Amino acid sequence: MSTKRAPSHAISDIVDVPLKDIEISNDNVRHSDPMRDLDELAASIRIHGLLQPVVLRGVEGKPPYDLIGGQRRFLAHQKVLKTKTIRAVFVGNMSKTESVIRSLVENLQRVELEYGDTAEAVTFLYKQLGNDERKVQEQTGLSIRKIRDFIEIDARATPHMKALLKAKRVSIADVKRSIRAAQDNLQKAEELLDLIVKYQPTSHQKRRLVSFGEQNKSASAAKILKEATKPSVEQNLIITLPDELIAALRKATKSLSIEADELAAQVLTEWLRNQGFTI
Repeated sequence: MSTKRAPSHAISDIVDVPLKDIEISNDNVRHSDPMRDLDELAASIRIHGLLQPVVLRGVEGKPPYDLIGGQRRFLAHQKVLKTKTIRAVFVGNMSKTESVIRSLVENLQRVELEYGDTAEAVTFLYKQLGNDERKVQEQTGLSIRKIRDFIEIDARATPHMKALLKAKRVSIADVKRSIRAAQDNLQKAEELLDLIVKYQPTSHQKRRLVSFGEQNKSASAAKILKEATKPSVEQNLIITLPDELIAALRKATKSLSIEADELAAQVLTEWLRNQGFTI
């Protein structure tokens, strides 16, 4: 079955474009910190040249042009190298949806993006593509699980939660756990997330946090954490896996933003339930 892609646009030859004629598009999906290590990037460009031209929306000779790919390369030329021009390619007059797809895919392949901007871009595409997560997957290459995470976080997480994500003080899974444990009481979820940051519970304790919170709606955030971190008897199962399975597990945990033991427990629980061995 063929996969339908966004309309393609012919890419121009590489040309030198005046920096003054370029504007950073609102459709550009930003790097979490575009100024980070900019001196190092500029030094590399100074030594090796610009190996990958920036991508511009528009038609050559009709400025201003919108920068939709290569924000840090552009800033290195503008802020550090102080050049007058930059090597660029043109992709014509794309629609906003096509521009977001182009910028998102290019940046996903190169740098770690600011989580909030990525979630916002994925949510925009989801709405533009008829609330069809499969179409978003076809256009971006993101997994369905990650697309759902982005949409959920953009829709439900508070600005404080997104700030903690951006600062990498919590994981996507932590945000989702807090919201579940608080039963969508976002103020309580924020308090839970702050407690997770402060006390760093184990993955087992985080799972108990969700379980206790879902069963005790009136419990405070402090009470939920206290119950979740009480000493408990747990059994560990040690298994030997072949290298290819270990590699696949690492890839899955990174992609799904989940601990390896939690993923293994979920998979095993689902299999046992499907086989009729659990309730």
